[in-house]
Amino acid sequence: MAQWSIGVAVVAEPYFVPPRPNWMGDRDGSVAVVGSTAAHSPPLSLRDKGTGYVAADWGGITIYGVYFSPNRSLNDFEVFLNNLEASMRRLVSGHVLVLGDFNAKSIAWGSPATDARSEAVEEWAASVGLCLLNRGSTNTCVRQQGGSIVDLSFATPAVAARVRNWCVLEEVETLSDHLYIRFELSRSQDPSRGHAARRPSRFPRWAVAKLDRDLLEEAAIIHSWLSPQAPTEEVDMGAGRFCHAITQICDAAMPRVRGCRPPRKEVYWWSQELADLRAACVRARRSLTRSRRRHRGVGEEVDRLHEEYREARKTLRLAICRAKDACREEMLESLERDPWGRPYRAVRQKLRTSGPPLTETLQPSFLQEVVEGLFPQRAEHTPPSMAASAGDDGGSEGDVPPVRESELGAAVLRIRSKNTAPGPDGVPARVMARALDYMSDHLRGVLDASLASGRFPERWKCGKLVLLQKPGRPADSVAAYRPIVLLDEAGKLFERVLSARIVRHLCEVGPDLSDAQFGFREGRSTIDAVMRLRAVTEEAVSCGGVVLAVSLDIANAFNSLPFSCIREALRYHGVPEYLRRLVADYLEERTVMYEDRDGVLRRRAMSCGVPQGSVLGPLLWNIGYDWALRGRLPPGLGVICYADDTLLTARGANFQEAARLAATGVSLVVGRIEALGLRVALDKTEALLFHGPRRGPPAGASIEVGSVLVPVRAQMRYLGLVLDGRWLFDEHFRQLGPKLTAPNRARLWRPQRILAVRAIRGYRTVSTEAACALAGTPPWDLEAEVLAEVYRRVADFRAESGFRPPPEDVREWREAARRATMVRWSFRLETPRAGFAAVEALQPVIAEWAGRQHGTLSFRLTQVLSGHGCLGKYLYLVARGESSPACHHCDCGEDSAQHTLAVCPAWATQRRALTAVIGANLSLPAVIRSMAGSDSCFTAVATFCEEVISQKEAAEKAREDDLHSDLIRRRRTGRRRRAHLRLMPP
Repeated sequence: MAQWSIGVAVVAEPYFVPPRPNWMGDRDGSVAVVGSTAAHSPPLSLRDKGTGYVAADWGGITIYGVYFSPNRSLNDFEVFLNNLEASMRRLVSGHVLVLGDFNAKSIAWGSPATDARSEAVEEWAASVGLCLLNRGSTNTCVRQQGGSIVDLSFATPAVAARVRNWCVLEEVETLSDHLYIRFELSRSQDPSRGHAARRPSRFPRWAVAKLDRDLLEEAAIIHSWLSPQAPTEEVDMGAGRFCHAITQICDAAMPRVRGCRPPRKEVYWWSQELADLRAACVRARRSLTRSRRRHRGVGEEVDRLHEEYREARKTLRLAICRAKDACREEMLESLERDPWGRPYRAVRQKLRTSGPPLTETLQPSFLQEVVEGLFPQRAEHTPPSMAASAGDDGGSEGDVPPVRESELGAAVLRIRSKNTAPGPDGVPARVMARALDYMSDHLRGVLDASLASGRFPERWKCGKLVLLQKPGRPADSVAAYRPIVLLDEAGKLFERVLSARIVRHLCEVGPDLSDAQFGFREGRSTIDAVMRLRAVTEEAVSCGGVVLAVSLDIANAFNSLPFSCIREALRYHGVPEYLRRLVADYLEERTVMYEDRDGVLRRRAMSCGVPQGSVLGPLLWNIGYDWALRGRLPPGLGVICYADDTLLTARGANFQEAARLAATGVSLVVGRIEALGLRVALDKTEALLFHGPRRGPPAGASIEVGSVLVPVRAQMRYLGLVLDGRWLFDEHFRQLGPKLTAPNRARLWRPQRILAVRAIRGYRTVSTEAACALAGTPPWDLEAEVLAEVYRRVADFRAESGFRPPPEDVREWREAARRATMVRWSFRLETPRAGFAAVEALQPVIAEWAGRQHGTLSFRLTQVLSGHGCLGKYLYLVARGESSPACHHCDCGEDSAQHTLAVCPAWATQRRALTAVIGANLSLPAVIRSMAGSDSCFTAVATFCEEVISQKEAAEKAREDDLHSDLIRRRRTGRRRRAHLRLMPP
């Protein structure tokens, strides 16, 4: 696929189907559809699969991969075709390709004879309206006994008209009996259009990895000299001139990323030697093919050429295996040099290839439907009358303070280390921050002009639309996509300045936002919202009552809030007039841009909703939605809100009383939400009763919300937690992990042990306590206590002073809590349950070991420190790979880590170099104490372990390969495992 830039392929009888997003396999792994990972190729999405077939959407076409075994009966084949037909009729797609190995022969596709299966295939193809694509009489499967045409290609008429150059590739070596079939698919029925490469994007991008900081600074200094700010410059002209200067600075400091197709790359294991072997294999195949034609497939020359071809193919296959093994070994050796490099990313599946945006892969009509659903158009909405706030009405229009250097500096500081996707202008945040070190006065001039005129620059109102597909949703559903709008960094800096001024006004002048709102507010989080709910419920339950919680879901909330409600809410909160005028202009004439699959740049106007991806958007949502949270409620009712997640609580003496109160409260809150022009999705409403012992809801209990009966369930998902009526979190931790309580500490240790063992690169038999101690990571229940202590102290400080504590105080509290945690951890390690030697050696210096800033544990160093590895004692007692624990390098009866480190005479030379650095005491506690205190000691011990253990590993491998050695269990050849690994990327 890489050699010919193939977009999609169907593979029959693969060795296995890897769990990758570009591989779609059938139920039993007999056939797969494989998509290209190149940037220009559309993504694959699974549509259907069964036994022997799989369907996937690719670029507007449904591709079926098919395989049916020749060893099965005709009745089974007919059942298979019926299932395939039913699948095609369910999908109702007019653009279908069916490719695969049917193991059916017919003169209709070039075979010399027709069998019973082919009649069934022809009848099936006619019933579903498919056209045969096979051309000529070239065999698709070639064996020594002869050839056959069993690999078939079908398409619906609309797709068949776009197929070009269908052919069987006889001259290409496949290392299989089957030959490749290749064809091209044009974009339309016009053959002159062909399959064009992806167009360069209309949105510029730069290769930030190639940024030259010196050139950036030089270009910024020059532009700061040559581009003085005009005192009376129009807002849009000034913003355009500033953005043009930033673009030129980016061009000077780094190259642009071109949108054309990059040159094809060879696979990682390819070499000139393999190319020569493949050429020899192709020559042998050609000779065999010509000889078969001359001698009608029989004769001594045919047999001789077939044997030569088999040998050439075998030689090529073995050479490929050796090349893959060599590359894999080279990759593994790089682990020591770069533990977080390519090997780590490959194992963690972090090697991602770029692909086109979803907007460039969806059908234009469906894309338009998605965008219209996400950004609805609505008429002007009359907002509810909000009483004017007492006090200042916003000040006079002439009172417009300019942007201070400290304001812009605080905004720039927030983006200096960000690595987020840029907006339509393509300027990265980090580059913008560095350029503003020299051009901040130019940007402040533009911002001051905008504040004075009350106009937000037009170019900063337009965003680039990026669609993300929600996991678990069907790809043909509008609800399966959520939008992200990328805005220019310069405009977002201006938004940060405006946001800070509005927040400062709300906090210092007011009225502030409702105390029930916890979302998008500094110093508040989901934890605070959940703690508020818990305090309400525990107070009621402690008095013998119950609390009924009703969660309301607002449909497409952020994209539906009318602009008029935001303007009215700004007036209610007394926001200064100049900020109100600027925000009103900020909301008007906003658009989102995106490219469709034909390369057409499309725009969608926004007539409502807060701008997604903006800095001001969340704050404007809180301000506009605040009126729904301020309504008067009867006693016993309360509201807790996080952004748009609105939770109503109703307190009662029993369920019946709480249910009646909740129905009234929901009616009031939903009415206020609808008055804001929003819609509550009643079908997604959830209800949960918090209660004490034997006070649960009656069976089948429900409450009426509008015209919908909402059942009261045993659990409810709220802010990422699965809550239950007794705050036990059983279902939550059953789904997400163990909870942080002592009875379940063992359950908590399992995932931490896995991570710790990987961090220290140890054997999976290393105990939890030893692995965590070597990794320097306290148990998670102790780490949770640190977080809880810091959170409690921050909350207490805010409650007393009303301000966020200084960062240095928070840092001091965290350090104090961590020191206390290390003391508790050290005390716990005094009584280990396993890994005694390592834990007892680490316990006295665990704080120094965990806090050291030098040294990285390696695979062989961890073997000596943990005692689990290539050591006779371990191989005998744990791995069961040796007949005794004796040392093979001396006459000692037990080969332990301490023996290898301090006693075995075979390593005297390495030991002398070690003791010269760390001293004569080679007991494990003394060695670890030296390693924790000195980088040179750590390096010396690591060097000793690398040299010694590598030689012990080589000796162990030699014993395993020796048929006469005395072993309990011999090393498995692992042929299937190695064959599987060869197919995996490095």
